[in-house]
Amino acid sequence: MSQSGAQITSPSFAKPAEGGRPVKILAFGDSPTRMTGFGRVMRNVLQRWWETAVETTAEPAGGTPALHCWGIGYEGWPHDLPCRIFPGGTHDWNSAPRLSQFLKVLADGQYTQVFMLMDPDALSVHGFPQKLRQMCKARGIRVLLYYPVDAPLEPEWLGILDAADVAVSYTEYGREATRRAMGKSQYPIEVVPHGVDECFAPMSVEDRAKARVIEFELETPAADKNVRAPRRRFNFVEDDTFLMLGVNKNEWRKDPLRMLEILVGLRRLDVPAKLLLRMDPMSAMGGVHLELAAKQLGLTYGKEWCHIGPVADELLAGLYNAADLYLTTSLGEGWGLGVTEAMACHTPVAMPRHTSLAEIGEALGEGTQGASGEAPDAAREARALPGVIWLPMETGFVCGADTRLRRRVGLQGAIQRIYEARDHGRCGNGVRNALAPGLPNNPHPPCGHLLPLPWAKELRAEDLWPL
Repeated sequence: MSQSGAQITSPSFAKPAEGGRPVKILAFGDSPTRMTGFGRVMRNVLQRWWETAVETTAEPAGGTPALHCWGIGYEGWPHDLPCRIFPGGTHDWNSAPRLSQFLKVLADGQYTQVFMLMDPDALSVHGFPQKLRQMCKARGIRVLLYYPVDAPLEPEWLGILDAADVAVSYTEYGREATRRAMGKSQYPIEVVPHGVDECFAPMSVEDRAKARVIEFELETPAADKNVRAPRRRFNFVEDDTFLMLGVNKNEWRKDPLRMLEILVGLRRLDVPAKLLLRMDPMSAMGGVHLELAAKQLGLTYGKEWCHIGPVADELLAGLYNAADLYLTTSLGEGWGLGVTEAMACHTPVAMPRHTSLAEIGEALGEGTQGASGEAPDAAREARALPGVIWLPMETGFVCGADTRLRRRVGLQGAIQRIYEARDHGRCGNGVRNALAPGLPNNPHPPCGHLLPLPWAKELRAEDLWPL
C-alpha cells in the first residue's frame, strides 16, 4: 500500500487533472438497495458522492452514470439510486467465479477508481488480492478499502490491504487490530467513523407516546380446532412496560438467545419487561429459531416478546424512541449501527464493552458503570448521554468455524446490571420523557453532533477519498 493513504485530504474529487481521464468509480460491496448495515453505508456514501462530486459521462443513449456498483444481494429490481448496479451474487458473492466476474467488469469498464466496502478476510481469498493489485497497477486504477473489524485478526486475512492504495477503518479499534495482526505499528490506515443517518433523532414527549403505540394482529384460540381462529389487534406496549429493543441480524455473532434469556431473568425479578426484535425469526447463519427458543424459555409471542421484519427508517426511528432500553449481546461489532442509531435517539443502551462498542460507548458518554464496574465521577456523569450500561462478560470461547476468541455477555450479571439501572432511574419510561428534546432539564445534545457523519455536511465525500 502506498504512503498516499497516510492523510485523508483531497483538493478535488469530481474534476480530474487537465487532460486526465473522467472519474469513473466501481464500488464493491452490499448493494445499496439491501437492508443491511453494509447496504446502508454503501447507499449513503454513493448518494453523497453523486450529490457532491460524480458527473455523468455523456453517451448517445442519454448518458451513463460514472458511478457503478458491484452489488452483493442485488437481483435486478428497479431502483431510483444514481448509479448502475451489477448483480454481485448473494451466498456465493466471494466465490472464485463471482470474483472473476467482478475483475472482468473492472477490466472492461475503463474505471479510474475502485471503492471496496467489506470485511478484509472475506476479500482475501482465491488469490483475489493479487489479481486485483496486478490489474489495477497495469491500468492506473486506484483502490480504496473501507472496512470494519469485529474481532482479532490473523495476518492471512489481510491480503486485500496489499491491493489498496488507501485503507480506511471504521474505528480506532479496527486500525489497531489490523496493525497488530500485520506486526506493523505504523502501517498507514485512516479512521473515518461511518456515523448515523440524520433521521435518527430524539422525539418530543408527545411524539414518543405515539411511537409507543405498537400494534400487532394475532390469531386468538378457537374452541373448535377446525374453525379458523379470529385475528385480534392489540397494543404490545402497556403503560408500565419496560420496553427493550434489539435491531440486528439473526446469526451466532449477535447471540440473540442471550437477549431472550435476559428478558426471562428480568421478568422473574417482577420487571414488566418486553422485548421487541427487528430481526429475522430464523437464520441460515448459525442464529436461532426465535419462536421455538422463546417458547422453550416460557415466553409467549405477542405477550412478552415479538419480532418484526425490515421497516422504513422513519418507523425504525420511532421504535428507537419508543424503547426504554436498547439491548445488544453481540460477540463483536465493527461499528454497531443499532447502538449508534439508538444513541442518536437518546435511548439508553445496554451492551458489552469490547471491540468497537467500547470505543463508541466511551466516545458518546459513559453510563452507569465505568471500565472496571465502578461508578463514573461527577464530571463524567454530567457529560453523560442518557446512559451506556456496560454488561459484564464471561470467559472467552470459540464458536463454530470462526477461530477467533469471543467473549459472551454474562447472563446473571447482565440481568442484575439492567435491573439496578432501571431501579436507580438510569433507564425507563419516566427517564426517557424527562430527557425529551426541548425541555429545560435536557442537557444532552443529539449524538450526531458528537459523531462525524460521512454523508452529511460535517464530512464531505472528498474527505473519504484522497486523489
